[in-house]
Amino acid sequence: MGIDHPVVSVRNHPDAVEKYKRLGFSPSPISYHPWGSVLTLMMFENNFIELIGIDDPSKFGTGEVDGFCYGRTLGEFLARSEGLGLVSLHSKDIEGDFAAVKASGLPTQQRVDFRRKITAPDGSPDEAVVSLGMVMDTELGDASNFLCQQHRPEFVWRKDWQNHPNGANGVLEVVYVTHDLSLLEDRWVKLFGAERTKRVSGHVEADTGCGKVIALTPEQAQERFVAVGLPVSYTDKPHGIALQVQVRDIAVATRVLAENGVSHAQTERGVAVTPDSAGNTIIEFVQVD
Repeated sequence: MGIDHPVVSVRNHPDAVEKYKRLGFSPSPISYHPWGSVLTLMMFENNFIELIGIDDPSKFGTGEVDGFCYGRTLGEFLARSEGLGLVSLHSKDIEGDFAAVKASGLPTQQRVDFRRKITAPDGSPDEAVVSLGMVMDTELGDASNFLCQQHRPEFVWRKDWQNHPNGANGVLEVVYVTHDLSLLEDRWVKLFGAERTKRVSGHVEADTGCGKVIALTPEQAQERFVAVGLPVSYTDKPHGIALQVQVRDIAVATRVLAENGVSHAQTERGVAVTPDSAGNTIIEFVQVD
């Protein structure tokens, strides 16, 4: 159950799409959820970034399951915040994986099945078929997750959506900030296993099998991202602040940022953009040799 896609939630979706283009991404075509949200994807080989906003709040409640509606949850998030919200974990067996998470003792909620209209590679109209398993903990604020199985993955994992001018090809890390590292440590032990979750140089990280999740204290986060500053914080609870994205050539990614006038700075690991350039989210580009 590795990282499938971090969700960056924004209030002005068209403006955010243009910002992501300036970062050097080539977003997928705009699409819509049945519950009133609008989305586009930054697709990579094994995971992706979902940039999501609200299209029509009158559709909140459509397809709700036992009172839960993703659109309404998104609306509540955006009423107080922008930036990294839920992070999806990849599933090829939603029934088995969701049962395993329930057995771990983590809080779980609804199983949600839906269809989303898309355009097939040949240009014909079709539908993506998706199942979600919600694994949310209100005590952890915006550090919760959901499982996601794409039943028709050929409509999402498209090679023609994976050619980005900045050379990006994968999310390597999702970075959180928390006053109490043990909160996320305990959750990740249950999700990913004790053998994959460890303390490293005073912070917590877990190998999901497809990228890492990192928990930093506010002081550690400030030190790591001092060059660009931290996102606007709307909560004292744990929340996501940054995505580390692998690129083929850091010089190319840096040149794209400079040519497009994106505010950025060197970090110890690569180059990062300021949070206001990416939907109240730091994106750090790194080259892994």
